Amino acid sequence: MRLLASTDFALRILMLLAMRPSGAPVSVEALARELGGLSRHHLHKIVQDLNDLGVTRTMRGMSGGVLLARAPAEIRLGQVIMRLEQEQALVECFRPGSAGCTLLPACRLKAALSAAQKHFYGHLDGYTLADMAAGQVSV
Repeated sequence: MRLLASTDFALRILMLLAMRPSGAPVSVEALARELGGLSRHHLHKIVQDLNDLGVTRTMRGMSGGVLLARAPAEIRLGQVIMRLEQEQALVECFRPGSAGCTLLPACRLKAALSAAQKHFYGHLDGYTLADMAAGQVSV
């Protein structure tokens, strides 16, 4: 499987937030710098997606920024990735409204890929954000 670039950045944002010893909010500018100059516009969209999932929240004002909405040990990677990637079809026949498989009823690929995708997310659900945040960084 290949993750969207936005999902990759979302996971990096979560790890950066989890590795902060204070748990204090991190400015979008600081996150953008830490992520190699990611555009603020793109970063805002990713943060909004994470807010919608309930894993981050934002605070306005002088000491505002982005922070985790839940403890890192409560955030399962598989659930986050699955929700961020839910609009992405693994193959064409997974897309809603697709023309369907021209090989049906003999095609077994869709079932095999669907099972593999479930195992992928299930395996990642065995890990939490706390598992990924072993070190500390200074953003």
